[in-house]
Amino acid sequence: MSKKNYYILLGNGFTIDLIDFLASKKDRSINVKNLFSNGELVPWPGNDKPGFLSYRYCPNLWTLGARPTMTDKDAMELIEDIITCANILHRNNKKSKNIYIKAYKELVIYLQALFVHYDNQINIDTEELSEWAWFKFLNKIYNSEEVEKIHIVTFNYDIWLERVFRRNNIDFDISNVDEKGKKVVIYKPHGSISFSHRVKKPKEAFEIRYDSDSSDGEIKEFSLNYTEIDALNSVNAIIPPAGDSSRLNFKWAKEIRDKAKSVANALSKDDELLICGLSYWHVDRLEIDSILTSINPDIEEVKVINPYTPKVFNAIITTLFDKVIFYCNSKPLL
Repeated sequence: MSKKNYYILLGNGFTIDLIDFLASKKDRSINVKNLFSNGELVPWPGNDKPGFLSYRYCPNLWTLGARPTMTDKDAMELIEDIITCANILHRNNKKSKNIYIKAYKELVIYLQALFVHYDNQINIDTEELSEWAWFKFLNKIYNSEEVEKIHIVTFNYDIWLERVFRRNNIDFDISNVDEKGKKVVIYKPHGSISFSHRVKKPKEAFEIRYDSDSSDGEIKEFSLNYTEIDALNSVNAIIPPAGDSSRLNFKWAKEIRDKAKSVANALSKDDELLICGLSYWHVDRLEIDSILTSINPDIEEVKVINPYTPKVFNAIITTLFDKVIFYCNSKPLL
């Protein structure tokens, strides 16, 4: 009997699930729903003092209305506006003069710094995770002799999943960056704070360079780093939420995305597809759809874990696959 493969798509809801689990044990100032809400606490990489989201350091974001006091809805709408304009204007010769392009450059570096800051708020090595449903499920299938491979495509750039795996001796590869044939392969087409570029900015002279700062580069220019992570990369491997990596055409993202699609295309009907917490914003649907449409439509097991599945995603997933089960949380997986 052939072994089973799992293909797991993770969005922001997965990180929210972990944060909510940990919040029951300790209060922390972490909010991954509203990415501006703790902006005044994020250290500026040049001096490690709080205040990254401010007119001083992010004048274009600030002028467009970015504030720590914004509602979740207003914050997401502003990010969508910035990303939409970046998608359209990124090839324009005058892009460095456009406020939305400048705001995009600020946003990318800010998000790197934000999640480095958040990463420092949680020491996974001291957390009790044995009752977290996702950990129990992933640990179970990792140790199952009936499972061949576990492919995890995550659009999150935090590294808490990797830290959980490292702490519990679950070996994994990071696709295209560090591959050694492990049972678990993690694909991060929107980047990661662990992707360390070979060229770093000098800390004492750190600044956002609107004419040269980039999110583009080849994957071979990056290495993995899980210690002393910073926001000093000359090239930031971060695609903001609601961003479409295929439209922006970054080399490193394309390599990872193509690998994830190739693996999706190789799934058989006896494998399993799990989808957790995808927001399915209108500007990133093309990327997600390209993965979903690569999967065998006759796949026997399709499970969606999301208490608030977007109506349009509900329509799409049930159009593509006949055997979909919807769960409000991860507990039914056990």
